[in-house]
Amino acid sequence: MNNLNISQPDPDWDYYEVWQSLHTIKNKIDAGIKLISGEETADYATDEKLKQILEPALEQLELVIENDLTDYSEDIGDDE
Repeated sequence: MNNLNISQPDPDWDYYEVWQSLHTIKNKIDAGIKLISGEETADYATDEKLKQILEPALEQLELVIENDLTDYSEDIGDDE
C-alpha cells in the first residue's frame, strides 16, 4: 500500500471538501485491496465483501464528480 505523508490542507482551500471526500474513498479502496491481498483464490464470499466495501466508494466518487466539480465550460458563455 502507498503510505504517502499527506498533510491536512487549509480548510479554506477551494478543494478542501473534495480532498476530504477523495481520502474517504481512497480509504475504502485501500480496505478492499487489503481484503483481497490475503486471499489466495477468488470466491463468492470475498467478492461480496469486496462489493460491500467498494460500492459505497463508487457511489461517493460519483457524487463528488457530479456535485463537487464545476463544469467550467459553462462559465465561458456567461461572459459573452
